[in-house]
Formats: sequence, structure tokens, C-alpha cells
Amino acid sequence: MVEKLKTYIDGFDETLGGGIPKGHVVLVCGTPGTMKTSVTFSIMYENAKRNKMRGMYLSLEEGYDGLKGAMEDLGMDGVDDLELYMIDVGKIRLGHQDQEHGRNWLGILSKYIQKRVEQERFDIIVVDSLAALYSLAELSTPRVDLFHFIRFLKELDSTVVLISEIGHGNDSLVANNEDFLADGIIYLKLFDVGETEVQLRIRCVKMRRTKHEHGWLRLLRRNESFITTPVLSE
Repeated sequence: MVEKLKTYIDGFDETLGGGIPKGHVVLVCGTPGTMKTSVTFSIMYENAKRNKMRGMYLSLEEGYDGLKGAMEDLGMDGVDDLELYMIDVGKIRLGHQDQEHGRNWLGILSKYIQKRVEQERFDIIVVDSLAALYSLAELSTPRVDLFHFIRFLKELDSTVVLISEIGHGNDSLVANNEDFLADGIIYLKLFDVGETEVQLRIRCVKMRRTKHEHGWLRLLRRNESFITTPVLSE
């Protein structure tokens, strides 16, 4: 039986048959403003709080204080008391501005993750975001480079979440065929409902080794938790 990692999004784990299979590499996709970072951090946070799991969050753009403050605003308190490690890659970038666009950041990130995993095991690893990584990495052969990167992530024995930013008006969920390489895809999207309301919705596009539902659910943040409800109106 496949062991699952719960998202602790009320109503969504049920559509996944209990959660995300442990050890999967999963994309969380969406346009700006769809709470990709908040949803992903919440998954890591809830598992650390409830199950004492260890998490590593690698942010390529958002600083530590800004990320922590935003999560506290959503009710995710006590981050410093949990086995959560937020790595501000932006500080590393600032220290090497003169070399930033000439360095192999995909390789640098892989070596950094490998070193940390060798020192201490992590149950969940998050990379935020692929768009920021691509802007640094300047991949000459994107599909080949990403194949080796995602294969490396799959061999870590951790559940890995990659946040993927979708440009407004873009019909593709990914930039470099990551959807074929990843084990799962969770999609967040804003829908216009009527003339004045906008609904945030979530669906599982794919999840290997899982019999899951494919339909949209409305996603809300209530009482310091993410919950889903059926989509009742268009």
C-alpha cells in the first residue's frame, strides 16, 4: 500500500485518496495571486506541526522575513518552534551578483540540497519557484537538464514540491515539459463568477499511483485552515 502525505486541505485529501504519495515530485501550478506559496507552505507547516515532519523551503526570490510574516498573517504561527528550515537563496544571489548570470544555478541548487540531505533527512522539500530558477539557470537543453534535475529530486527519498508560475493568458501549465517528468500536478486557478465575484479553485491534474478525482473544488482560507467546497455556481 502506498504511504500518503496529507495536504491537510479539508476536502482535498479525499479527492487524492488520502493525500500525496510520499516520495513524489509534485508541481503546484497557477498564475500570480493563486496562493501557490501559501498552499504549499501550509502543507509543509501542517505536517511539521501534526506529525513532526522535517521540511526545507528554498525560496529563490522571497526573503525569510517576508515569507515568514506572510504565513503568520494566515495563522501559521510558531514556525521557529517546528522542524522547518527556510533557506533564502536570494541572499546567496546577492552575494554573487557579479557572477549571477554566468553560474550553473541548477547545479548549485542540486549540490546544496544534496549536502543538506546528507547532513539531515527531510520529509518535505519545496523549491519556490521554477520560474525564478529558470531565469538564473539559462538552460541550454531544458528538457534534458530538467530530466536529470527531477530524477535527482526523486532519488532524495523526500516528497518534493516545485512551485510553477503560469503567465496570465498562457494555456500551458509549465514552461519546459515538466508535466511529463513530475509525478503529480496540482492546479490553482481564479474563476470569474458572475459580474463581481472571483473564486479560487483547486484540482488535481495528475497523481501517479493514485486513483484520484479530476474536478475543480473551491478553495478557501477559513479559521486558519485551507478548506474546499463543491463548485455550485458558474
